[in-house]
Parts: sequence; C-alpha cells; structure tokens
Amino acid sequence: MKKIFITILILISCSAVVRAQIVQQDSIKRTPNVIGGIYDRPYIYRLGGNIAIGGYAEMNSNFEREEGIEEGFSFEARRFNLFIYSSISDQVKLTSELEFEHGTEEIALETALVDVLFHTAVNLRAGILLSPIGRFNIAHDSPRYDIIERPLVSTEIIPSTLSEVGLGFFGALYPTQFDRITYELYAVNGLSDGVVGGTGEGTRISAGKSAEAFEEDNNGSPAFTGRLAINPRFGGELGLSFHTGNYNSYKAEGEIIDASRRLTLLAVDWEYSRRKFYLRGEGAIAKIDVQESLKEIFADKQRGFYAEIGYTFIRRPILNQPDASLTFVTRFDYVDLNDGKRVSTGENIGDSLRRLTTGLSFRPTADTSIRLSYARNWGYDPFNNLTNSMNIQFGIATYF
Repeated sequence: MKKIFITILILISCSAVVRAQIVQQDSIKRTPNVIGGIYDRPYIYRLGGNIAIGGYAEMNSNFEREEGIEEGFSFEARRFNLFIYSSISDQVKLTSELEFEHGTEEIALETALVDVLFHTAVNLRAGILLSPIGRFNIAHDSPRYDIIERPLVSTEIIPSTLSEVGLGFFGALYPTQFDRITYELYAVNGLSDGVVGGTGEGTRISAGKSAEAFEEDNNGSPAFTGRLAINPRFGGELGLSFHTGNYNSYKAEGEIIDASRRLTLLAVDWEYSRRKFYLRGEGAIAKIDVQESLKEIFADKQRGFYAEIGYTFIRRPILNQPDASLTFVTRFDYVDLNDGKRVSTGENIGDSLRRLTTGLSFRPTADTSIRLSYARNWGYDPFNNLTNSMNIQFGIATYF
C-alpha cells in the first residue's frame, strides 16, 4: 500500500499542467449530477488523455478539556484523499476516491464507481458509491465547510462517510426552465451486525459499517437507499432521503438462524445562501429492530439534527490574497442515541449529546479554508449524568 501511495504522489507532482473543472453546475446547462457532489469539485488536474487526478488535504491542531481536566494540545494529520477520474467516453465515466485518515492509520477506498449516461433523466451507476442518505454524506469534502468537526447527526446517526457496494439509477427532471428535481435510487449490501453491541456502548449505527460488505452481503438481502431533492428557482436545495434494510446475519448456508432485523433511516436536509449569508442543516431519525428483551440497553430509536448559519463579513484582498474572504459561522448539534423512556420509572434514558460551535473561516481562495473553531459539549450518559467538555481547533483544508 505504501508503494501505491508513493506512486500516486509522483503522478500528482507531474500532473499540475492544466487545471480543468470537470463539471460546472449552473442554471442553463442541464445535468443529472448533485450540486456539490462527486462531479462538482474544483480540484481536478488532467494527466493527459482521458485521465484526471486531484484530491484534498486536511490538517488540524486540537486542545481539549473535559470536566476541568485538560487533554492537552496536539496536531493531527486528519485526511489526505486522492481522486482519480476517467472519461472513458462521452457516455461512460469512472470516478474513485482513496482515503488516508490520521496519516496512514486508516486507508480505505471510499468510492469506485462507473456511471453510464443515457439521458439527463435516467442514468446507471454501479460500484462503491456514497449512499445518498442526507446531503452531507454525498457532499462532505472538508474544504467545503467552515467548521472543522463534522455534524453529529451526520456521523453518529447517519454514519458518514457511508460507502456501499451497489447499483441503481440517478437523474434530474426539469418541471420548468428554472426548477430542477434530482433523484438517486440504489440497491446496496447495507449495514451489518455491529449496529447492536459492536462497540460495547449500545446501539451505534456507525459500527455497522464493515469492510467485508464490499465483498458480500452478510445476510443476502439487499438494502435500498435513495434521495429526492429540489433546486427551486429562488436558489438552495431541499432533500428527502432514506436507507432501509436488514442488518443482522439471520442466514447461514441458506438456513434461517435468527429473526431478520431491519434498520431504517429517514433524513431531511436543506441549504440556502443569499448574498453574505448561508443556512444549512440536516435532520435524521433511525428505527432499529432490536430484540424485545434488550430494549433500554440497546436503542431501537435515535434522532438528531444540526443547524448552521454563516456570514461572510469580508470579501476583498487580504494579506496579498486577491480573492480572500472571512466568514463567521455558528452551528448547533443535537443527537439522542437512545430516544426512549425507562419502563420502570418513565424517565428518559439519556445517551445524548448537545454541541454549540462558533468559529472563523479565512479563505485565501474558494478552494482553501483556514479554520478556527471553539466548541462546547454537553453529554449525557444512559443514566442522564452530565459531562461538560470543550475543545479549540485550528486547521487548514484545501483541494489540490
């Protein structure tokens, strides 16, 4: 794997010849692609022929304190992601993303898919794809955002980044000249047994992600995921999405060994910008089929949301950066990882987290964000004991 990494770095160093944006979204050109998605990235460089390469890097520093006890100060090489794109023909495209997290502690193939384009309204996609559950999962590149940490609902309930093997269809419809509706609908291998008890902390949907799912389904029963979004004439986007399927291994060599248990996620997302302001957010609920005797210990319902507002109060040359901007941003996160009451007492079970984050984002260019964030956290364990914590982060994220 290190040899592959070095080879790709050499390719990148030799490739900075002509910068070309592969897809440009606007109100005139009709395209089936989601704004901000895998084909709407301003970082790709052509290698020659039909191949292009690019990516993004993210580095941060962290200072944490919990209940008055300092965790100390540290630096983090959080992400180094590489993208390879190929226009095999006008109608066949391939795109992939190789992710290096925390240096080389985690190396994963995040996307590797083939799109066959038939018509703006109907196109085929197959391979390792980003499940369209919520907008953040399909448009999560760090340089796009002004806050360092990802939203809680988009990581704790929707387990971003959620990559799954599957196939399906996507496209766009234009009910009027100025309004657009996009859709994605796929059959995928789905999540696995780790959802319940995989971490020892209760129900954790993110623990249902499994590398083995790239090879085969753990129960031979496909899950289904999809998203419907509208881009109205006054701007912005509103999306509704779902992900549903059996998560447990209830079959072995064709024999039924357990009851099949289903996990369903429903999400709504929104984004809108006007002049110097932008608003974005996402909400999700999860319903997990859990054995009756294990309820209260393992959650069968989860919910959460985030809401973010940003204001760009400076947009002019700064420190020899001709296209610089400075944005103030604040975000509120809330997740309840066991949305229920104890049968014996009627009290809320707890296991929830609230976070308030404020920060500044300095952009020397649109593709680079230098970010300072301050966050306060209020966490409740399953018995509603409160833990206070805070963290200060400074970092940079940039496309290349």
